[in-house]
Amino acid sequence: MKFRFVVTLWLMAITPFGSYAVPEDEQPSHGLVGLRPLPRTAKMDHGHNHGESCGPKERKALPTEVSLKPSSKQSRPNVLLIFTDDMGYSDLPKFGKSEIPTPNIDRLAKEGTLFTDAYVTAPICVASRMGLMTGQNQQRFGVYCNMYGLDKIRLFLRQTLMPATFQEGGYRTALVGKWHLGGNMNLHYKQGGPCDRGFDEFVGIRGGHADFWKGTQVFRENTRFPAPEYLTDLWGSEACAFIDRNYLNPFFLYLAFNAVHAPMHSLDKDRAKFLNIKDENRRTYDGMLLAMDRSIGHVLDRLDKKGIADNTIVLFLNDNGGGGNTTQYASHSRNFANNKPLRGNKFDILEGGVRVPMLMRWPKQIPAGEVYGEMVSSTDVYPTLVAAAGLQMPEGQPTDGVNLLPFINGKNTSKPHEWLCWQNRSWIPREKGGPVKPRPKVHNSAIRKGNWKLVRMNEKIASKAPPPPWKLYDLSKDIGEHKDLSKQHRNVVKELGSLFNKWRSSMHPTVE
Repeated sequence: MKFRFVVTLWLMAITPFGSYAVPEDEQPSHGLVGLRPLPRTAKMDHGHNHGESCGPKERKALPTEVSLKPSSKQSRPNVLLIFTDDMGYSDLPKFGKSEIPTPNIDRLAKEGTLFTDAYVTAPICVASRMGLMTGQNQQRFGVYCNMYGLDKIRLFLRQTLMPATFQEGGYRTALVGKWHLGGNMNLHYKQGGPCDRGFDEFVGIRGGHADFWKGTQVFRENTRFPAPEYLTDLWGSEACAFIDRNYLNPFFLYLAFNAVHAPMHSLDKDRAKFLNIKDENRRTYDGMLLAMDRSIGHVLDRLDKKGIADNTIVLFLNDNGGGGNTTQYASHSRNFANNKPLRGNKFDILEGGVRVPMLMRWPKQIPAGEVYGEMVSSTDVYPTLVAAAGLQMPEGQPTDGVNLLPFINGKNTSKPHEWLCWQNRSWIPREKGGPVKPRPKVHNSAIRKGNWKLVRMNEKIASKAPPPPWKLYDLSKDIGEHKDLSKQHRNVVKELGSLFNKWRSSMHPTVE
């Protein structure tokens, strides 16, 4: 006689944690200006000061009991979205010359598709995450750099984010790791946290960076607690635990590492594997990336163990280019990453700031071991994953991305994007020899079409003075963007400049 074990849905729910009163010094002074309520699953509490709370939410009906073995006929795929932080383009062996072994990330390339020309919408954390989570250029919200304050991100708060779409579609959703879309450091909002924007569960850091050491204060939903282990290892442990609790039904797991963002904290055992590296800072960086690959490996192994790897889409990409390594570079982002042969770093609209490693694995659904060379964007992630899950994009909400599945499967032989644009605040020294800082209303801009890349630096957008001249690069021959060809190809400059101006006129003016 065969026994069948069942579990009821109430066992799948997570018991809400007690509320946590946000200290007075962490409250923003900004008010809401002309803001309509958050869409869909958002829960905005205007009268109580207790932070976000992730409890069971009303969703579409699911079966009242499930088998303890996932069905091989389950039609809706799980989603594991891995987002890394400030990693250099060439720090993965599959993308450049790297001394860091990353067998688990390499496994995704072997078993999936590698994107050589993947771009994010901004060369900095907050803006890039807005582009990923909305499937839109964040300039539509007036955001051209890291922006803090509810009044400045009010247009972003009106958007239905990717996890909310999956949550409404019956998926269990979780964020493990870095949020950074609800404030930074001591400024955190009463609204707009992970649990307001579509996540059933959240464990991680709310701001842009944190110490990696055991004992660092992190959050589970709205409760603060000391991390029981090194943060990068903790995120892997929490992701595995989420899979253990939820593998019987479709889930959306956003695993957002704060590695390899500064501060430079590596476990001794990981640094010890790179004793041949002379630069001590680079050894630390290598150890941090090694730990992240190990953590990713634990999560991939858990998918295998639960028998759901074949029905799980894994998408991996980085938020922006790697940080610099000189004293003139901003200390909070100085991490000694390697972007070569690309020019530029985080903060730059040059290739080293916006081109990122990207991998996608979905067994038997997309090609394995293949390389895709056309331009793709982080705005494509939202519509691609939603289409794979058989869901619909939010009605009436713009989308700048496209569903990549028909392109990488060869069903659509055209290009996902004919051109892509960028515009971001310029980071330059305020004094000679000093560290770079964001300059208000001084912007860098770029557009890529085909192999041509048009770049303009340090434009004073509030000035009536003529903007600096464009520079033109042929990426097929000059991936480092060193040789300006603008004088030799004035017609290309005119064409791309016109496209950029048309794009910019469709975006919202900066809120800075």
